[in-house]
Amino acid sequence: MFVVELLHGLLRPARCLGCGAPAAWPCCARCLPSGPGQVGPWPLAADPEVPLWALGPYQDGLRAAVLAGKLDGQPAALAELGRRLGAALAAAGVGADLVTWVAGRPAGLPRDHAERIGTGVAAALGLPAVGLLAPAGGRDLGRARRASRPGRPPPPPRPPPQARRRLAGGRVLVVDDLATTGGTLAGAAASLRQAGARRVEAAVLAAAPAAIGGP
Repeated sequence: MFVVELLHGLLRPARCLGCGAPAAWPCCARCLPSGPGQVGPWPLAADPEVPLWALGPYQDGLRAAVLAGKLDGQPAALAELGRRLGAALAAAGVGADLVTWVAGRPAGLPRDHAERIGTGVAAALGLPAVGLLAPAGGRDLGRARRASRPGRPPPPPRPPPQARRRLAGGRVLVVDDLATTGGTLAGAAASLRQAGARRVEAAVLAAAPAAIGGP
């Protein structure tokens, strides 16, 4: 048993990625509180017809855990956070027929963050995970914003991701890692509706205040 626990600790850090609390991987209850009504839904600011679900705000411990999963070689943390998101959505009564995700473009670091989260969400909900969206064209907005210099205009918006095939109605839950303005999720939802989806909802690990619309 000791050897198994030792190997488990080597392969999967036992500490919270947000605050370092022991035996709380990937995120402890203090960094990631979960309770009824805390995951949404809220109207997506960029398209109020799209309900937005999130584990929490993009700040503090949850922000650190998400960044560790994306940038510090902790991809399993994203899948586990996805399962936690899916469990919270199940408890909240989300309705969907399948789960898809905002596909990333390969560019240096692995870019399948949303797919890892989406498969975790789908597993927790007992739904199929289907890659319905093609990667959006244009420059990655996060990289473009980091590379932009003060005084220069912001980078132009990327075209929305396009659906790979037609859908015969149904309810689709589209997953991404973060929602900063909600523009990407709004574009994805529009493409899925144009492809035939009857209803589209969005779910992310963390959302910025600008992504959440008014009541």
